Amino acid sequence: MRRFMEDYIAIPERLPEERRAEVIQLQEKFTIILVKTFLVSLLNAFRDLTLMGVHSFDFNHMNNVLVSRDHRGVRLIDIDGIGRRGSEDYYLHDSVSEDSVDLHPPPGMPRKPSLDIDLVTVLPGAISKLLLGKGRGPAFVTNTGSQIWHSKPDEAREIIKKVLRENFFPHVLSEEERAKTDRYLSRVSDWFYNVYKRQDPWNTYTRDIYDAMRCVDHLPIN
Repeated sequence: MRRFMEDYIAIPERLPEERRAEVIQLQEKFTIILVKTFLVSLLNAFRDLTLMGVHSFDFNHMNNVLVSRDHRGVRLIDIDGIGRRGSEDYYLHDSVSEDSVDLHPPPGMPRKPSLDIDLVTVLPGAISKLLLGKGRGPAFVTNTGSQIWHSKPDEAREIIKKVLRENFFPHVLSEEERAKTDRYLSRVSDWFYNVYKRQDPWNTYTRDIYDAMRCVDHLPIN
């Protein structure tokens, strides 16, 4: 996955000529639908580990996340259990306040398996790079993210929409197509803004794998 992300956000003009055509082909074929497919596959892979009783995953090397040749599938390798604890029970804490740090379930609370993964580190970065960074370079992702964070909500959404249009719809020409694309990108920018700023309903999307899956499931596709 590390190599894939490096190629995905690479600026083609700065690459050696022998790699440039391959990277351009990768970037050009990536639509927002394929971005969603990739994220869903990644989260499904983590979810499947919880069903197998795996507790943790080694994120020290993102090469442990294998991406298929068509970039639609993700598999995980080199699973690293901590202390051989197995799967960790997770409880539904609807009654716990948002400010509470006590996540230990009361006796008798319903439980479900949970994978102890650092979603806070992995998922926001992956979403930002996939939607903002296609062919732009890491500095662009960082700088654009900073602009979004410090801008007023409406201005931030316009920044997001502009970048998405340039990344995924650079050749829309007709007035009808532009209007349709603009309506669609407004929905995507709303979703991304709420995810990026951790606003309702996605203020807890990195809390566990199930919240993350619900969040990605709501990424609009055209």
